[in-house]
Amino acid sequence: MCWSQLAAVYDFDELPCLVCGILCCCGYTTDSPIFASQFSQLGWRTVHFAVATGKMTRPRHLIRVVVILLATWSLLFLRSSSAAVVPKLRPPPPAAAPGGTLCIPRERDALLAFKAGLTDPSNYLLSWRGEVDCCRWTGVECSNRTGHVVKLQVRSHTNSEGELVPGTTIGGEISSSLLTLRHLKHLDLSSNNFGGGPIPEFIGGLGSLTHLLLANSYFGGRIPPHLGNLSNLLVLDLYDYHQSHSCYSPDLAWVLRLRKLRHLAMSGVDLSATVDWAHAVNMLPSLVLLELVSCGLRNTMPLPFRSNLTSLEILHLESNSFNSSFGANYLAWDLPALQHFYMDSCGIKGSIPDAVGNLTSIQSLSLGRNNFFGMVPSTFKKLEKLRFLNLGGNFIGGDIQDLLHRLPTDELQQLYLYQNNLTGNLPDWLEQFSSLSILWLHNNKLSGEIPISIRELTRLKELRLDSNNLHGIITEEHFRNLTGLQVLWISNNSLTMLVDSTWNSPFKLTSAGFRSCILGPWFPTWISQPTLDILDIANTSIHDFIPVEFWMAMHNVKVLELSENRFVGKLPTFSIFGALEVVVLDIGSNQLDGPIPALPKNLVYLDLSRNNLSGALPSDIGAPMVETLMLFQNSFSGTIPCSLFELQQLKFLDLSENLLNGTLPNCPEIPKRSNISMLNLNSNDISGEFPSILKRCKELKFLDLAYNKFSGRLPTWIRSKLPYLAFLRLRSNMFFGGIPSKITKMNRLQYLDIASNNISGNIPVSLGSLVAMAHTPNQQDGLSQYVQIQLPSSGTVGATNGDSFWVVTKGQQLEYKTGINYMVNIDLSSNSLTGQIPQEIGMLVALKSLNLSWNHLSSIMPQTIGELRAVESLDLSHI
Repeated sequence: MCWSQLAAVYDFDELPCLVCGILCCCGYTTDSPIFASQFSQLGWRTVHFAVATGKMTRPRHLIRVVVILLATWSLLFLRSSSAAVVPKLRPPPPAAAPGGTLCIPRERDALLAFKAGLTDPSNYLLSWRGEVDCCRWTGVECSNRTGHVVKLQVRSHTNSEGELVPGTTIGGEISSSLLTLRHLKHLDLSSNNFGGGPIPEFIGGLGSLTHLLLANSYFGGRIPPHLGNLSNLLVLDLYDYHQSHSCYSPDLAWVLRLRKLRHLAMSGVDLSATVDWAHAVNMLPSLVLLELVSCGLRNTMPLPFRSNLTSLEILHLESNSFNSSFGANYLAWDLPALQHFYMDSCGIKGSIPDAVGNLTSIQSLSLGRNNFFGMVPSTFKKLEKLRFLNLGGNFIGGDIQDLLHRLPTDELQQLYLYQNNLTGNLPDWLEQFSSLSILWLHNNKLSGEIPISIRELTRLKELRLDSNNLHGIITEEHFRNLTGLQVLWISNNSLTMLVDSTWNSPFKLTSAGFRSCILGPWFPTWISQPTLDILDIANTSIHDFIPVEFWMAMHNVKVLELSENRFVGKLPTFSIFGALEVVVLDIGSNQLDGPIPALPKNLVYLDLSRNNLSGALPSDIGAPMVETLMLFQNSFSGTIPCSLFELQQLKFLDLSENLLNGTLPNCPEIPKRSNISMLNLNSNDISGEFPSILKRCKELKFLDLAYNKFSGRLPTWIRSKLPYLAFLRLRSNMFFGGIPSKITKMNRLQYLDIASNNISGNIPVSLGSLVAMAHTPNQQDGLSQYVQIQLPSSGTVGATNGDSFWVVTKGQQLEYKTGINYMVNIDLSSNSLTGQIPQEIGMLVALKSLNLSWNHLSSIMPQTIGELRAVESLDLSHI
């Protein structure tokens, strides 16, 4: 044990180490029990008293005290050791920490008490054992000089995206034993799960803290104002990514006491009741970084007259509901040191003021997804250090060349102007932006041709010009110098790629989109780039075979869009097709033929609809993670294999308009609770009773069995087993018997079509219990998700057969391409129903189509039928 530990144990601040040095030279260590007891009892208080009273100010006093102590202690030591002829061997001292320090016992005990309150399934704290020096424990750092614990970091394992890994998360309760760590400067308990419990108030008693990090640890409740007692705090991170607004603070008065604070991160904390937030943070003159993303901040208070934030360099205010104009007196315009400013999605409206030119130190400025309109001010030209500018997702209008003239050119590297109202032609002087690496201009109203000067942007990595009104021809010359290009999107323009068939592109793309441009008629072999992750060449006028070399080059692609061309031939063999890493694959609306091979193993979305594929569906589909299978309008035959229903992740299955026959199998291996929510089997030749396999499809919302040969009675279990059903179409089959009253009590059903069967009996009076037909549907109702299926990786990649959906209404079969989720329909026509039309039908005030024709119903109309004011088609003929 060195002097620093003795000083800590006995709470001495300063004492000469001469005594310890002499003893160590004599071969004794201060770890000796004899030393610890006798030296402490006889001499230590004398030395401490001498120091405390100032009687050791001269060297001779110090020497006199040392000599006396040495003599006394030596006699005692000899007397105590004379009984043993051979001294006992002492155990080796514990291993010291890198700096030679050893753990202080009371701090070790405090840490063990802290550990005892935690749950640690991943054994992060495995090294925290009493026999091990606590300065060597995982997450613990001690001072090399005093041995005190100065840093404690206990964080759960996270994946590459910073998300907690299930089953490995640290949680439990935080023990107040941490108060024993009086010298603790850095406390990091981020990325844990404390179950929504409050941040402990006692943390405000750790007065030595300079860094407090509690981000993403599932705390809840009010942030204790006691944290304002941490007057030495430099960094406070309460960022709440996982549970936005689970923590809250009604005011920020406690922050005013943190005068040394340099880093304040409270993103995700509910500050909606804090009306003086700007004044509070304005009192922190040392602040360098401020993050208040998604805090519910509102622009309800007057702004400070003068900014004290002269050191602020980074400001994040994204996703707050300011919903106000961006006046010239805004706080941000008076921050001379500001380098990075992010204020996306805040509802800011109006024009960007000239005062933006005051930000002469700014390097990154992001004001995307607001409501700015008009032209940007010419003062942007003053922002000579600007490297990153995002104005996307606004209503900025005017000529693109005028806007570009107003921007600084020398340093600008990333420019995002997408989703605005920009017009005009791209300039032929783009070379002035020689530093540009990212240029996003998609979803505007740009016209004209793409200038050949685009090739002068030699540092360009990402170019997005999709969804404009561009036209003309693109040749190899446009890309001559773009060797670093990785992202190229020119989709939804009237552009033609005219390049030599042997062209070897100078770039290696990772993401590319050419949808609705002209690449054909021959297959563009230059697009076969193995670096691609996303490729969209849908509707590009290609009429050719898909080369095997292309499939081999696409081995690592994740999203592949090939639909709406005229591809011919067969899909590749399983050795090539099954080896793809693709997640989203759309080859619909082509002319492919032959069988379907086993699918790629990582596939989540597959659309092979509207082709000429044939043969039996594979008994082993080969894609265990698939969620969407669109196989409609082909010529598949045979029975539907159980393997499809055994796919545990499958949600959308559309096999309509094929040549399938036989009965639906019972499939004993199907999961007890299937995830299928959409099943479309219409227009096949399938027979048998209402499929009992559907009893295990509790999540089913959309069921279409129309135009088949199903028979038997409608089941009474349909309400209890399919509680979420919103769409039920059984028309043109051979069902008989009455309408079970349970069907008319399904509270989510908004589309019911059992026309053209042999249904008899009365219409149940419980028809009025169809509550989903009693209000206008909205985006949260049952059918909303079937208008279009969305995947995070590629946005809207397709739709169910509902995007070309046939509904019998107004006396004819009409095709609906939009608004299907708003259809509220009852069609009981062409059956053998008798009795009266129930009065309760008037309760279904959201009905848009009602067809009871060609039955044997009473001609007496219920008076309540006049309540159906939303109806657009009413057919009561031949009832």
